[in-house]
Amino acid sequence: MGTFLLAMMVLASTQVLTAQTETSSTEAPFQAAETLSVTDILPQVFDIIPQAKCGGNGTVVLDALISETGDVQKIEVRRDIACLTQKAVQAVEKWKFSLATFAGKAIASRVPVAATFPPQGPSVNPILLPALKPQSEEAIQAAFQPAEVTRAVFPNYYAPTQTTIPVVSKEDRATIPKYIEHWDTAVLEITLSAKGEAEEIKVLIDCLPLTEPAKDAVGDWRFMPATFNGNPVPSKIVLAFVSTPPPPMGSSF
Repeated sequence: MGTFLLAMMVLASTQVLTAQTETSSTEAPFQAAETLSVTDILPQVFDIIPQAKCGGNGTVVLDALISETGDVQKIEVRRDIACLTQKAVQAVEKWKFSLATFAGKAIASRVPVAATFPPQGPSVNPILLPALKPQSEEAIQAAFQPAEVTRAVFPNYYAPTQTTIPVVSKEDRATIPKYIEHWDTAVLEITLSAKGEAEEIKVLIDCLPLTEPAKDAVGDWRFMPATFNGNPVPSKIVLAFVSTPPPPMGSSF
């Protein structure tokens, strides 16, 4: 009888342990922050000439530090392009994010943002990525390390040529057509697996004719997966693709 009771107790303990293991394996203890609202990265037409002079094109990579309340607390520049980075930072500072959680509790985290600016002319793929800038000590010590871009390409989309844009002078700025008044932006949120593979694409800002080519281009991007306490985890990354019109022919600004 004693042997029978002991066997039943061992069996019950095994069933409880199995049930707990199954529950823990189906739960995701870490949930990445999601992007709730974004604004365009819109350098005005008067910034086009400086961009052309500095040869600014490529991919700027930022880490947005999200507080426990979901606010953008700080922007850390990871890949820098001198004449374009500040435009991306100014935009991302206004974005809104959901809270990241661990075991159901809100935690501070980071959301990586890659803003891609095409050249004013033929694109060359893959994009030459600037070297990563060192992380802050705060970022190094964080349990969550966001995904990183390891390969990027420009979308293959139609951009107006100089012959399609009217000549304007400083005095005629108020008459600039809407379609060249600013650069347009397509913004995508990519859900990455624990292997760093793109699993889902969510359109945050739809920009014709750029959105579909941008979504197609994501298939050629490569990512290093995010980690939490050293273990690979699913995560989010935001990709912004900026369409760059060429400077108006004969413009004096």
